[in-house]
Amino acid sequence: MSGHIEASIIIPVYNQWAFTRACLEALAATTADKACEVIVVDNASSDATPEQCPLLGAQLFGARFRYQRSETNLNFGPASNLGARLAQGVFLVFLNNDTVPLPGWYQPLIDDFSAYPDIAATGPVLLYPESAPFGHTVQHLGVFVSPSLRVGHLYEGIAADCELTKKRRFFQVITGACLVMPRSVFMDIGMFDEGYINGVEDVDICARLYSQGYRMTVNPDSRVIHHTSQTPGRHRHEQENFARHARHSQSLLTPDWHLHLKNDGMFLKVGPWQTLQGALPIQQCQQLDRIAAISSRDEIRDILVRYPLWEEGWQAMVRAGCDAEGPDRIVERLAMLKLFPSPEKALELYPDACLARNKDVASYAFGNLVGFCKSFEEYVAAAESMRQWCADIGMDELAEQYTAWQAGADGFYAASYVPFINAFWNMSRLLPLPPGEDWSYTLWRHGAGRPSQAPETADPLCASPEKGLAFSILMPVYNPRKEHLVAAIESVLSQQYPHWELCIADDASTDPVVRDVLEGYAGRDSRIHVIYRPENGHIAAATNTALAAARYPYAALMDQDDLLAPEALRIVAEAIAAHPEGLLFYSDEDKVSDDGAAFYPHFKNGKWDWDLLYAQNFVNHLGVYRTDRMRNIGGFREGFRGSQDFDMLLRYTAGEDRARFVHIPQVLYHWRAHAGSTAVDVGVKSEAVDSARRAVQSHMDLFFNNAEVRILSRTQFMRVEFALPEKRPLVSLILDMGESLPLLEAQLSALAARTTYGKYEVLALHSAAASRASLARVQRLISKSIRLLPHPAGFSQAQRLQLGAQHAQGQILGFLSGGVVPLTKGWLEELVSCLCRDGVGAVGGKLLHAGDMLHGGYLVDASSRLTAIFRGLASDEPSWFGWNMLARTVDALDGLCLFTPAATLAQAGGFDAAMPHASVWDYCLRLGDKGLRSVWWPFAEFFLPQAVERTGQQSLSPYDDATADPAFMVRWADRLVPFNKNLLARGAGWVLFTGEAGRPRVT
Repeated sequence: MSGHIEASIIIPVYNQWAFTRACLEALAATTADKACEVIVVDNASSDATPEQCPLLGAQLFGARFRYQRSETNLNFGPASNLGARLAQGVFLVFLNNDTVPLPGWYQPLIDDFSAYPDIAATGPVLLYPESAPFGHTVQHLGVFVSPSLRVGHLYEGIAADCELTKKRRFFQVITGACLVMPRSVFMDIGMFDEGYINGVEDVDICARLYSQGYRMTVNPDSRVIHHTSQTPGRHRHEQENFARHARHSQSLLTPDWHLHLKNDGMFLKVGPWQTLQGALPIQQCQQLDRIAAISSRDEIRDILVRYPLWEEGWQAMVRAGCDAEGPDRIVERLAMLKLFPSPEKALELYPDACLARNKDVASYAFGNLVGFCKSFEEYVAAAESMRQWCADIGMDELAEQYTAWQAGADGFYAASYVPFINAFWNMSRLLPLPPGEDWSYTLWRHGAGRPSQAPETADPLCASPEKGLAFSILMPVYNPRKEHLVAAIESVLSQQYPHWELCIADDASTDPVVRDVLEGYAGRDSRIHVIYRPENGHIAAATNTALAAARYPYAALMDQDDLLAPEALRIVAEAIAAHPEGLLFYSDEDKVSDDGAAFYPHFKNGKWDWDLLYAQNFVNHLGVYRTDRMRNIGGFREGFRGSQDFDMLLRYTAGEDRARFVHIPQVLYHWRAHAGSTAVDVGVKSEAVDSARRAVQSHMDLFFNNAEVRILSRTQFMRVEFALPEKRPLVSLILDMGESLPLLEAQLSALAARTTYGKYEVLALHSAAASRASLARVQRLISKSIRLLPHPAGFSQAQRLQLGAQHAQGQILGFLSGGVVPLTKGWLEELVSCLCRDGVGAVGGKLLHAGDMLHGGYLVDASSRLTAIFRGLASDEPSWFGWNMLARTVDALDGLCLFTPAATLAQAGGFDAAMPHASVWDYCLRLGDKGLRSVWWPFAEFFLPQAVERTGQQSLSPYDDATADPAFMVRWADRLVPFNKNLLARGAGWVLFTGEAGRPRVT
């Protein structure tokens, strides 16, 4: 192609050919007279794209078209970067394939760079596809940055012809769905960060540009239709992407809601507020203007967001536009809710949408409700910092305004917020609340997660600690931020339990403010002791210094910037009084942001799990130890920087009875999340990851022969490769074919191809009612190591498996359901090496079907039911703290894949024939009673090649819980203890348990 190229339009695609075709046809119609080229980067599409796209592109654009195909899915960022490297244009136009540019879209964007020399990027107003009765509505006309540095689309859902859409605005961030930049700027800034996966790339690059002094803009004269999020799995990696954004670029942004509020007099999308200036008395409008003038240069950027003049505008808009409508108009009611957010209307819309089975509307209504809760919480959380700021700068006018603000907030809280929260909570007890979603956890904390209150009467433990129930809190300190250190110490001073001392070891901080703060608190409370180290020795040495100063029998570890819940030590003291034999007491925890928002809770397994401990430090915070034992093991060792607590934990717990490790299923510790903190991502301290590996390896070297610890790829987690016994045991693979005998040939073929373990035999259990034709086909497969074993047609699962065990010759029995085949070589070595350890009674592998997990073992959840976890989770999808990729002790396994020593099965009395449906679950639970673990081992993967009929071997699928077997419930109903009282297993993940009203009952 020759001649000047003004712009290169780059379109990354993955399947969705119909969208790509519509996009290309619209481009051809709107850029025919423009000097631009079109580059399609195909991310290994498997639909009609590879065949049709080159032909259509050549037909529409001729030499101006280029089709570049990748053999793998590069994802958005790398594909866009590839297109940029191929581009010849002065400008780059990054365009999603699910967009349709409208006439006149192109030239206004190019002209922006002449009109505004300080911009780095521009984009059009993005519109939703037209829908009755509202026509086109806005999907994006810019991104706002909230006071907590979160991002959202401004004015989403307003009519496309509204006056608000016709104003020129400048932003820190605009969307990448249609993003125009000079090629030189894009290359100089380092292109898109390829560490993101289909999300947040646009926010990240805009943040980097903004930090370099550039602005972004949206041109109101350019319009593009956007179908939004059409790429399969578009939101799958949101959690990882936002965590990366928090580490790398979030701090480059500044809050800017107030600017849009001042400019437009509206605040949409988040929270219940609507028009302000149009509904306020003139005096209040003038006051708003004065505050806006002060804040226009970011001195007090949060004021307008939290200014309590919202009731008038919000209520007026609700009265004007939100009259009740019937449930048959769900979509129209959703559009109205988007235009005029109202918690009351969302509360009405949610159940109606559920009844109408409209998941999208229900999700939006629910999100609107939670957004209301979060926005008000942010509002009230800023009050104290605002008061302090007014006092510091001596602004009497703002101090007076603060007083009025507080009065308004108090009135609204009593009249509107509390009744709404109560109504919402009562309804939400029936709703799924995913623990990993911030809004869900925020709501849960209002109800079931609310901390227990200190007794109104004097607590005997608090009045006079019995048996030495007093705590030494060990806090190493080195150059913390003042506000973080102050908050940490204040959280200790706020403890409901008074019998503690705070042993602070300052590791030669170079910031003089640190000493001022520490000396101030030491002088204020005699329970605070500060030891100043003469030289910096790093965190292990500093913690040992604090440990040496400890006087009390229990030691709690606390970081310099974290927070203890007020009830933390009281709850731990109660646990110690209830379990005086305990060696270790550990609680649940969450993260806390700099603005005080709690998020990302870690609800831990209260049933001590050695296998999981070898993969990750699941104890973390709050951990309370016996001071004398901690000293006896040598305290904290040098050389494990970043994981010194983990190394100490492994040595502290080694060789001890797991019954002495007591879990407290309450969130008692808030781990500070800020840039550079392992609370945001342990990966920011790669040294810590390697230290953790070496700590576990050190433990392995003491207790296991030739066990090797390695880091799992692309994670901070570990796995242990245990050695096989010197004398390898014979394994009897017992294939429970039932009526599925025709599957045997394929199953045996896969076993032969992928089994490298040399000592095994195969017993194929099949129904005696199998057809002669089926038997004839498999007779030729019989050999010395492969036997057919018929059973009566009416045999239960327990009877069939017991029959196989009786005829097996191996020391290890491996039960596999008919049709289950291994995916990788070395699978049998994995299971045998795991099983041949002291304390392990059964092991099962990871089973996949159509790319999804069948389950990740069985746990007793908060419903007190034995339930499959991670069912249907995509095999490559992140899960609850990486549990889908880590070895774990579970309450039970099932007959799809169960390996157990023959002697162990015999000693346990075999499978109980009285339990036709739940004999394997029952067996695993009986092993647990004998102190033997059932281990889910994901490093042996299996595949179910089709929806194999269960053939009667277990009428329950692995997706069901065990309560359907009456005999099982008679034996176990009162003995099933939840691993954590706060979590319910639901499908591929978890939901938060919301209290007794929502708890399933066992009858």
